Amino acid sequence: MYPVTPTYKDNIYAPTRRITGRVTFDISDTSAVADVTSITTTAQAPSISSANQINDNIRSSTYNFATWETGRFKLDGSFSFPDSTLANNREVGFVSSDICGTDGSFSTFPTITIEFGSATHSSAGLTITFDQNTGEYATEFDATAYNASGGVIQTVSVKDNTKVIATPLGQFAGYKKIVIVMKKWSVGNRRARVLEVDFGVVQIYTDDQLIQMDLIEEMDPLSATISSPEFRFTVDNSKRLFNILNPTGFYAYLQQRQQVIAELGVDVNGTVQWVQLGDFKLHEWKSDEGSLTATFTSRTNLDLMDVFEYENLTAVNISLYQLAVNMFAACGITTYSIDTALQSITTKGIVEKTTRRNVLQMIAIAGCANVWVSRDNTIHVKQLPNTLGSPVDAVDLDNAYNEPQITLDSIVKQVVVNYWTTKDASTPVTVTASGVADGRVLKIEQNKLIDTSARAQAVAQWVLDRSKLRAKYRSNWRGNPAHELSDVLGFGNTYGPDKTAMVTKNDIRYGGYLSATTEAKGGVG
Repeated sequence: MYPVTPTYKDNIYAPTRRITGRVTFDISDTSAVADVTSITTTAQAPSISSANQINDNIRSSTYNFATWETGRFKLDGSFSFPDSTLANNREVGFVSSDICGTDGSFSTFPTITIEFGSATHSSAGLTITFDQNTGEYATEFDATAYNASGGVIQTVSVKDNTKVIATPLGQFAGYKKIVIVMKKWSVGNRRARVLEVDFGVVQIYTDDQLIQMDLIEEMDPLSATISSPEFRFTVDNSKRLFNILNPTGFYAYLQQRQQVIAELGVDVNGTVQWVQLGDFKLHEWKSDEGSLTATFTSRTNLDLMDVFEYENLTAVNISLYQLAVNMFAACGITTYSIDTALQSITTKGIVEKTTRRNVLQMIAIAGCANVWVSRDNTIHVKQLPNTLGSPVDAVDLDNAYNEPQITLDSIVKQVVVNYWTTKDASTPVTVTASGVADGRVLKIEQNKLIDTSARAQAVAQWVLDRSKLRAKYRSNWRGNPAHELSDVLGFGNTYGPDKTAMVTKNDIRYGGYLSATTEAKGGVG
C-alpha cells in the first residue's frame, strides 16, 4: 500500500470528501539531458553550489542553508548549517557568489551556459526552477538559444516574473547552446539560486484544466501475462496549444517517452495529501478540434522491453537473477527490483529469438515469481507467498456501490511443465492435485529456461498452489488510490466476515470525482 498518513486514511473514506487531481507533464527534449557536455557559470558560492546538478531532474534543494545574506541566518529551526565538503550538502543546484543590491539588481549578472554535444535539440522554451525553499526567484532574466554556428536562434526576455518555477516560452528549434542571464532577484541582498533547468516546458495540470484521468494497472498471479500500466489524461485545449497547425504551440515538441507524473490527493482542511498514481512515459497523443481537448496516453518502462530482441542458443550457467539484470541493462532500464531468491536458481539460459519482455516473463515463471510495475516506474520481479497475509485495508460496503461480484475460476487438477535437456529435447513433469477428479490441465511447454526436473517440479507445484486463488472479486466503489498491486484487502459482504484477496487489477477514474474498480483474487471458502 502506498505510504499515507492516518489523516489521509480517515478522510479518503469520509462521507463527504474532496478529491483533487494533478498531472505534471514534462514536454522536454528527451535526449537533451544526456547530451549535455558542459555547464559553466559565473562565480559560484563555495561549498553550497554545484551547477552540474541543474539537469539531474531534482527540483528542490535538500537543505535550506543559513548563509551570510540578509534574512538567511535565522535561528528558528528552518535553516541548516552547510558542511565545508560540498558532497555532504547533497542537492544544492547553482548558487551565485555575487549578491544583489537592496533593490534586487545584480551588478554582475549571474549566468549559466549549457552546451550540448553530438546533436541539436528543440523545445518550446525552457523551465527554470529557482529557490523553492524560500519561494525566491529572478524577476528579470534572459534565456537565449544558439545554433551550431553560434548564431542566436531566439532570446526570450522575461520581466516582472512572479513564479518560482518559470517557463520562458520560445521557439527554440535546433539549439546547441543555452544561456540564462539573471538580472534582478525578488528579494534584496540575496544570491541567485537555480535548482533545475528543464529543456522544455513542464506543464502542471490541476482541476481547472484537467478534464479526466484514468489509470489501469494489472498483475497476473500466474505470470501468464505481464502487463504494463496505462495512464490516460485529457486536458483543456481551448488555447489550441496542442493543435498540429499552431506554429507557436507545443505539438511539434511532443516526443514519445516524455515524463508524465500522475497524482490524486485528498483535501484535508485546505492541505492536500497526494498519492502518486505513477511515473509514466508518453506513448501517444491526439487533439480534437471540435471538443477543444487533447488526450494523452502514457505507459511505463516495461513497454520498452518489447523493442529489444534476444536469442541465446549456446548453453551457459547463469542465475535467473543475473539473466534478469542483463535483460534490463540491454534495454537501458535502471529502475528495477529483483527478488534475491532468484540468485540461487540457475539455468543454461537457452532462449530462442523473442523480445526481452517475453524473456522476463520466462524468468518469472521459471523463478516462481510475479512481475508488476509500482507507482515509481520500478519493475518488480518477486516471489509472493501462496498464502495471503492480513489485509492492509478493506473495501467495505459503506464505500461500495454494491456488493462485490464474485466469480470462480475453473479448478485445476493437474499441471504439466516441460524441462529442456537440450534446445530440442524436453521431458514433461506432472503434478496432480490431491482429491480433484475433474478440472483443467495447465501446461508450460516452451520455457527453455526450465532445464532440470527439480525446477520443473517446483514450477508445477507453484502453479498448482497459485491456481487455488480461484475466487475473483470485482468491486465498483468510491476508490482509494493508495491501494497498489499485490496488496491484500478485505472485501465486505452481507453474509459474514470480510473475504481476503490480493489486488490484481486497479481501474481508477477521475473527472472531478473519484471512482474505481478493484479486482482481486483469493481462496475459496
